[in-house]
Amino acid sequence: MKKIFATVVTIFFLTAAFASVLASSYVGNAKTKKFHYADCSMVGKMNPANKVYMNTRDEAINAGYVPCKRCNP
Repeated sequence: MKKIFATVVTIFFLTAAFASVLASSYVGNAKTKKFHYADCSMVGKMNPANKVYMNTRDEAINAGYVPCKRCNP
């Protein structure tokens, strides 16, 4: 019973974390300090360790990121 509970809790937290990533509208690159729409082709080329997920354009700007020149977020 404890193993089942632990598995359910783990799945719940992983699902919640994955949903928050999907809900993010913008992805910033911590190394270049540029931000992109989540569906920009440049996001796929980013090192996953450099990805920073943001919900709003203002959040990105206030964090010091500049807009991508390709997708113009």
